[in-house]
Amino acid sequence: MRIPISICKLHTTWKPYYLFSLLVASILMLTQFPAEGYIAKRYSVRQIISESTNVVFGTVTEVNTKRKTAKIKVEENLKGTSEFQEIKIRLDVYKGRVDHREEAMRLMKQDAPIIIFYLNEGRRIDSLAHISGKWFQTQTTKRGNEWGWWLFTHTEKYLNNDKVSRRDSTQDFQEELRTLLSGDAPQLLLLKTDRYESEPRAIAELDAVADSGFVYHATTNRNLPTLGEADILWLGFRALSEGKYRLNKEQERKIKEFVKNGGIVISSGQDSDDNRPCETGWLPEPLHGVESPHRNDFQATDHAGELFKAPNRIRSGQLALDDTWNGWNQKYQVLATTNNGKEIVVAKLKYGKGMYLVTSLRNDSDSQVSKNRRMLENLMHFAIGFLEETK
Repeated sequence: MRIPISICKLHTTWKPYYLFSLLVASILMLTQFPAEGYIAKRYSVRQIISESTNVVFGTVTEVNTKRKTAKIKVEENLKGTSEFQEIKIRLDVYKGRVDHREEAMRLMKQDAPIIIFYLNEGRRIDSLAHISGKWFQTQTTKRGNEWGWWLFTHTEKYLNNDKVSRRDSTQDFQEELRTLLSGDAPQLLLLKTDRYESEPRAIAELDAVADSGFVYHATTNRNLPTLGEADILWLGFRALSEGKYRLNKEQERKIKEFVKNGGIVISSGQDSDDNRPCETGWLPEPLHGVESPHRNDFQATDHAGELFKAPNRIRSGQLALDDTWNGWNQKYQVLATTNNGKEIVVAKLKYGKGMYLVTSLRNDSDSQVSKNRRMLENLMHFAIGFLEETK
């Protein structure tokens, strides 16, 4: 029986659990007329992991070509602890204008490895699965105390083609995920706002920063409840200050303790006005926020080391900058300046066992983030290098 649903193209603003909330909106039985439900927005593997409650590895134990069903034995929990020992998938139904059932049956091979990323919201599960080098979607709901069959919806068009999500070998993908989720890879926590989505996407897509990669999480919660699990805290563009300063004393203390105990803080540009500079209680040493015009010129100092060379060579004129900082003391090591040396572009401050990297990068739009993307990569490379040196 084909179930009538509405599946729409997905173009709304990224929020926590955005990917799977879109899946919920796109594949649940809520309205009357069908449409395709491809995820048409770029999603990296790190974002998919971040927005999943569970990531499991399994093996296809049974494929019934007549009934168009498959059974998966759950063998390994990479994230979360799954309540399933077996996942049963129906491939005899589909949702949307395009019928992908035959393709799905070709993907389902006896004894094939499979990866399932899912969001469990109590009585509903929405998932992305990867098998035979391809992504597809399923969903299931709970009736009484029992979960139903996981209903196949479609194979993914964009995830299977975009370089940040495409994986041609499920076995190789498993090894990549083991590395990312083993606990050995650095953990990055991004504090962001709902207003600026370009920077979180760019950070999640960074790849060439360490042999082991890094694990990515994002939050809008300034209490930072998972900060203790992180190695690097990225204070996103205007996450601390825009129109007003957003942190309280306890949140400031928590950030300083994080760095003192060996964490790294990287800050993107924050909003300052002439009569209201960004407050700096999250820093252990004084600094003054400066209202500045948009500019792209900078001068690296003798202390910059490889910051503007590895993995990308970055020259003056190639960055997008905004409100900056001045009033630093000798405890800061200034790595780059602008406005004839009067203002900071990047400054390093060691504190306890950790380090701050304070920047004035302007990351409010796709065009500005595109200009700064290589610098984001260099900052992560620099930060992970510090972590490795101080182990």
